[in-house]
Amino acid sequence: MIDNDIVRMIQRTIKGIDVTDDTMAVDLIKQAHAIKDFLHQKHTVQHMREQSRPKLMDRTTRGGWETKGSKDLTQVAREEARRILKTHQPEPLSGDVKKALREIVETARKELVPA
Repeated sequence: MIDNDIVRMIQRTIKGIDVTDDTMAVDLIKQAHAIKDFLHQKHTVQHMREQSRPKLMDRTTRGGWETKGSKDLTQVAREEARRILKTHQPEPLSGDVKKALREIVETARKELVPA
C-alpha cells in the first residue's frame, strides 16, 4: 500500500509541471502588493492539488493529524488494505482471456507431464 502511494507520487513528479502564465500565477504575482498571502489564494490551492497527492500519507498540520486519530502511515496502510480486501469486486475475465489462460495451462501441462 505504501509503495503504491510512493509510486503514484513519483509518476506525478516524472510527468512534470506545466509552465504557463496560468500555472505560474502571473496575474497573482502582478497583484503581489495587494495579496500578501499566496498560500490561501484559490489559484494556489487548486494548483497545489494537481501536484503529488498521496492517498495514505497525511499532509495536514500536526493538529489536523491528531484530530484524525494520530494514525501513523503503517496503520493507515493496513486499514486501506483491509478495506480493499473487504470491498473489492474484480471484473470477471473475458471469454478470450479465459480461453488464452486455459491454452497456456494445457501447454504447460503437456510439457511437464508427458502423456
